[in-house]
Amino acid sequence: MTRKTLVALAATMTLALPAANAFAGINDMDVVVDGRAGTETRSIAVPMGDLNLASTHGVRVADSRITKAAKKVCGWMNGSIVPATPDYRACFGDALDGARADLDTLIKSQRQG
Repeated sequence: MTRKTLVALAATMTLALPAANAFAGINDMDVVVDGRAGTETRSIAVPMGDLNLASTHGVRVADSRITKAAKKVCGWMNGSIVPATPDYRACFGDALDGARADLDTLIKSQRQG
C-alpha cells in the first residue's frame, strides 16, 4: 500500500469508529440520545439495565443520565460561560424529547412485567 492509501484508510477509520462504538453495545435496556447540531447528528447509547425503573429513584437517575448525554451530543461544555445559542437549545430540547419518550417505554415495560 502507498502512504496516501494508508493515510486515507486511517482517516476513514477515525471517522467511522465513534459512530460504530456508539451503537456497538446497544441492547433493549439502552436509551439512544440523538442530537442534531447544525448539519451533524451525534448519538450516545445511555445504559439503563442497571436501574430499577419501577422506582422513583431509578427514574431520576435515568433522567439525569439522559440530560447529561443530551448536553454532550449537542456540544455543551461544562464550565462554559458562553450563553446557550438557539441552535443548542433546539438540539437539547429535541434530544431530551426523543430520549424521554424511549425512557417512558422502558419504564412502562418494567412496571408491567
